[in-house]
Amino acid sequence: MPKLAPKLSRQRKVKHRSKAAASSVSGVSKPRAVKPKGFAKLAPKNILAWAKTKKGKRTILGSVAIFLGIMLLLFLWFSKDLPSPNKINARLNAQTTKIYASDEKTLLLEVYGDKNRSLIEFNEMPKSIKDATVAIEDKDFYKHGAFSIQGLFRAVYYTVFKRNTQGGSTITQQYVKNALLTDERSLSRKIKELILAIEIEQLYKKDDILKLYLNEIPYGSTAYGVQAAAKTYFGKDAKDLSLSQSALLAAMPQAPSYYSPYGPNKAILIRRQQRVLRNMAEQKYITQAQADAAIKEDVLAQLVPYRPYANITAPHFVQYVREQLETEYGIKRVNEGGLKVVTTLDVEKQKIAEDAVAKGMTGVRRANGSNAALVAADPKTGEVQAMVGSYDYGDQEFGSFNAATAKRQPGSSFKPIVYSTLFKKNYGAGTTLYDAVTDFGGGYKPTNYTLRTYGVVSVRQALASSLNISAVKSLYLAGLDNSLQTAKDLGITTLDAKNDYGLSLTLGSGEVKLTEMVEAYSTFATEGTHRDQVSIRKVTDSSGKVLQDNKPAENKGKQALDPQIAYLISNILSDNGARCSLGTFPCNNPLTLAGRPVAAKTGTTNDFKDAWTMGYTPSVALGVWAGNNDNRPMNQASSIVAAPIWQTYMTAVTKGTAVEQFKRPSGIKEVTLDANTGKAPSPGTKKTRTDIFPAWYQVPQPSSDQQAKIDKVSGKLATECTPADAIETISAGLITAEVPPTDISYARWQPPVAAIAASLGMSGGSIPTEKDNIHSCSDVKPTVAVSTDKSSGANFTITAIVSSGTHTANKLIFYMDGAEIANQNIGGSGSYDIEYSPSSTGSHQFTAKVVDAALYSAGSNTVNVTASAAPTISLNCVVASCSGIVTGTSNPVFMKLYYNDIGQATKSGSSNSWPGWSAGTAVKLVVTDANGTYNKFFP
Repeated sequence: MPKLAPKLSRQRKVKHRSKAAASSVSGVSKPRAVKPKGFAKLAPKNILAWAKTKKGKRTILGSVAIFLGIMLLLFLWFSKDLPSPNKINARLNAQTTKIYASDEKTLLLEVYGDKNRSLIEFNEMPKSIKDATVAIEDKDFYKHGAFSIQGLFRAVYYTVFKRNTQGGSTITQQYVKNALLTDERSLSRKIKELILAIEIEQLYKKDDILKLYLNEIPYGSTAYGVQAAAKTYFGKDAKDLSLSQSALLAAMPQAPSYYSPYGPNKAILIRRQQRVLRNMAEQKYITQAQADAAIKEDVLAQLVPYRPYANITAPHFVQYVREQLETEYGIKRVNEGGLKVVTTLDVEKQKIAEDAVAKGMTGVRRANGSNAALVAADPKTGEVQAMVGSYDYGDQEFGSFNAATAKRQPGSSFKPIVYSTLFKKNYGAGTTLYDAVTDFGGGYKPTNYTLRTYGVVSVRQALASSLNISAVKSLYLAGLDNSLQTAKDLGITTLDAKNDYGLSLTLGSGEVKLTEMVEAYSTFATEGTHRDQVSIRKVTDSSGKVLQDNKPAENKGKQALDPQIAYLISNILSDNGARCSLGTFPCNNPLTLAGRPVAAKTGTTNDFKDAWTMGYTPSVALGVWAGNNDNRPMNQASSIVAAPIWQTYMTAVTKGTAVEQFKRPSGIKEVTLDANTGKAPSPGTKKTRTDIFPAWYQVPQPSSDQQAKIDKVSGKLATECTPADAIETISAGLITAEVPPTDISYARWQPPVAAIAASLGMSGGSIPTEKDNIHSCSDVKPTVAVSTDKSSGANFTITAIVSSGTHTANKLIFYMDGAEIANQNIGGSGSYDIEYSPSSTGSHQFTAKVVDAALYSAGSNTVNVTASAAPTISLNCVVASCSGIVTGTSNPVFMKLYYNDIGQATKSGSSNSWPGWSAGTAVKLVVTDANGTYNKFFP
């Protein structure tokens, strides 16, 4: 400060003289004197005149004395409890911070502040680390005193006006904070820091202060000081560090855990390292050529394998918690403050999680993946109960990478968030969507995973079966802004500017974190109540003072979704029948739990880089990711690789617990709609759908009451000659696009919808005007007559003689006692047989019906038969022989055995055997009695 005063004084004098000079040459006459009034009395001229008086001099001297006295008192007050700068090297033994599981007994990690510190002399530190540190931390370190006025004002400006914390500390201040004080954020701590910094600057040279700083600062994990950091990360002494390595280390102390070269933010660390090198070039420590050469180096490839927590329980979770603690309390306090931290981790569930991931890695590798992650939470409390960031923390290649907190594309697992937004409008589980290839503008035409389209589907089918086209339509209908807001309400923070996304957001094109997706799905599980995710239950300091206490019962959360919407999502995602209704998933899939309702959704990116499975019961929310850390794509089989891991964990943690149902809230109602149109059923409705809807749903009405009878064969108006089976009644405008004609997308959406309508033989928005030209009143109908091989017995051969009329007969239907027993396509006139064994004895009637290409049909005559019980046949084969036994018949019995379709001797009687059988032989026994012929196969 004393050095700055003369300079400022000279600047003011020069400025004053230049103004006077300007006035004297301006040619403007001097205005007459006016007695100053009000604030004019404070004009510089009046102040100077007053200051020359005795009263002014006394007042100024008194004010200065009072100010200096106050500053001295403040200095003495805050200095009384400060450590002596002369005893810097006599450091107090730091207390360890202990991190426990939720049982408060299992120690997950003990953080040692001084565990890995090696002090070295200034001349043992390479010039590159000294220059790099000064360049990034305090470029004017050798020019200013204990603190930088410019940096101080910059910090105040950004804090007050930009509401953004900006560091203004010099290297001396940072050393004081790390070595002698705590990271407490208070004015008193800042004053103490300034006082000690001033004292240290008076006692030590700049090189000595920089030496102390480089020996003190944390570089991540347990590495303190540049020597420990050089050994930890590069396996060498600090004096042997290269320029690029020094720049990397200099980039880390600002946030050691965040910038860890073994963590998920490697790319950000490299950008900061490059900034260090550019600063060094700008500040003339190195040439631009040297900076460019160092930037080109792959410094991460020079790291030594890092396995600090290979034997620690839940290492990724521990690091996750540690980063939160460092953000809240500062690095020094976490490393040396003796904190006791009780986390939410459930040790037993963590073991289940690790075993599930390890077991599932076989399938992941088969799909060309190399890693998997898992996060489990209790939706009712928001507590994280298990976390596996990578399948093997000790893996030298990527074990320390925490995929659970990395940003990845969620694929179709994002769709429930979009559909929950859609349900806020006039939509429900039974709303009709038209799944057809659609141009969404700009040539964007998404396809379904199966490369097929499914025509008329319900929202339930579209979401459960994970149809992409319908999901993109749903995002358009729900609104991009609205869907982003829903995601934010559910706890997803990584999706920011809407301009970064388009309609592909519903297919998971935006990057999210697995932890946050579990938080979002937890909201569905708890009837729309969102709870912030919690991983720390309680923190106490070394004296036992409670610093934070996150009691599970007090995490009440807030209503982020209407309970009806949350229930619709849960109901659909737990409907395995809907999931496999279209064939996109097999009905036997790993997204179910035996005897227990569970909601589940998979997600796979288009290029197979990420595979997800998300799901929940009312008490367990679970997310699993699988893929490659470097974003290499897997193969197409990856779409389901995360699901077995998910099912293994869910099965284990729910075993022996009460079965919970998803609570159906009041207001949910069932509505019956025309399945094809999604509107109220009309007289011509052929197919209806009943499903659940929220209370605010209003049933859409047909756009017109105009009715018409249509010939299903020609698609034209029916005439008096059109057969009854070919006539359907439709209403005008029943099938239209999901958007109104006024919407800018209508012109693109309507043609595919009209094609669906035509495929169903329905109107695509209007009544046809042409008449049926397929049928004529003179057409000859087909005929059919039936007969049987016998009037009584246990099985019968029914023969139908078909004769085509004007149009070719193409379908034949057999009936027994009025119930359909066979339906087959035929090729016109001819004789057609079926073999049938009635399931009950007694009298039965057989009939048939024939239908031709024009939907003319005709029934047959009736054949009466009397059915008797079929005999019981057993067939058993052992080494070198087979035997057959027939019971339940008093008629003479004949048996013939076939080995690989080669007949053996025919034998009579109810019990016979044949030699010659060997393993792998196909065996068939044909039994004949008075009532018929029967077959039996082995095995």
